[in-house]
Amino acid sequence: MKSLKLQVLWVLLLNSLIGGAPYDRYKVLRVGFPRRADDGERLQRLVAETAGAEVWRRSVEGAQEVWEVLVPPSGGSRFASDLSQGHYSLSVKIEDVQKLLDEQESERVALRRHRTSSAFSHSNYNDLQDIYGILDKLESENPLVSTYVAGTSLEGRLIRVAQVSVGGDRTRQVVWIDCGTHAREWISPATCQWVLDQLTSGYNADPAITELLDAYDFHILPVVNPDGYAFSWEEDRLWRKNRHPYNETCVGVDLNRNFDSHFGGIGSSNIHCLPIYHGEMAFSELETQAVRDSLTSLKGRLKAYFALHSFSQKWMFPYGYNFEKPENYDELLRVASIGAEALFAVNGTEYSVGSQAITIYPNAGTAVDWVYDSLGVSYTYIIELPDKGDYGFLLPPSFIVPVGQETWAGIMAAIKAM
Repeated sequence: MKSLKLQVLWVLLLNSLIGGAPYDRYKVLRVGFPRRADDGERLQRLVAETAGAEVWRRSVEGAQEVWEVLVPPSGGSRFASDLSQGHYSLSVKIEDVQKLLDEQESERVALRRHRTSSAFSHSNYNDLQDIYGILDKLESENPLVSTYVAGTSLEGRLIRVAQVSVGGDRTRQVVWIDCGTHAREWISPATCQWVLDQLTSGYNADPAITELLDAYDFHILPVVNPDGYAFSWEEDRLWRKNRHPYNETCVGVDLNRNFDSHFGGIGSSNIHCLPIYHGEMAFSELETQAVRDSLTSLKGRLKAYFALHSFSQKWMFPYGYNFEKPENYDELLRVASIGAEALFAVNGTEYSVGSQAITIYPNAGTAVDWVYDSLGVSYTYIIELPDKGDYGFLLPPSFIVPVGQETWAGIMAAIKAM
């Protein structure tokens, strides 16, 4: 066991020195196998021993467990050889990651030439500067919108929240939606922007939105992780964590393992270089402190909490840190099911519904569990947006509008059902 740990640490060191980009001839493999502990452990060991490999997605599909794994050119033959022995099925989801990255970058550049002057542009992904420009424009032109700074990142970027409210004494119940916790999940901030657009353009124009805003204030945090998000635009499209440096080779904390909810437990790691490194202590990161402090200031008013991530097409709720059912499990399931059904009705996109640990995998230190346990919010959800691995984190811009439409329909229906 000691030799295996040393081997894993050496591979992690090599991986950190190699860097995340470019991804020439990297593949994304889909691996399916029966739900047995030894098969999962064998695959996890293979990933850990392969420099540059990373698990993109884990999912339960009936009696099968399905993983999407990023594999470097040097590891492809070993994966094929090792996984041919056993109960594994193997297929290629993305043949050449760098080729797809290059194609999408060319598409983004072309789309930016035709950008409109309106506040929102849903035909393309927006970088941090553009997103904050949208917030500025909304605040200056729309009386429903005010923004505030929840905190400042390690690299000095603001963590901004948009409040959408029709006024009053700010005693209304609050619906909180945050996006962009993991830097590479670009569809998440894009969906927060879609929600903002619908709220700000729909009041007194759309009866359903008018009813929502007459009942609730909305607080929307489009980018929880501004340093990581900027890095994913400027340096490494597939960067996940924040940009907190811990030594010369390892940078970043997984912010969704840094909350004070069974911190350091299952599904997180104390190894700095791993994508699921949880940080030195709970709330060690400025970004999670900003979310914590903003939500705590709203304690007593919070009706619902939504965290938008990608990818998997899952609508989930507590718990992630164990397999126990929360006290109001039936109610959480009922509301989530209504949301998923309304989402499905838009484009036919199917979502799995259930608790985190059972529906996707166990993970401790998550925001949704902390909000549920520590703030006593009865309705807390994490929504894993599309897709199921055809593009993974590299969802093309053409998906922004349909994902926004169906996600907002689901969230509206869920809120109405509460």
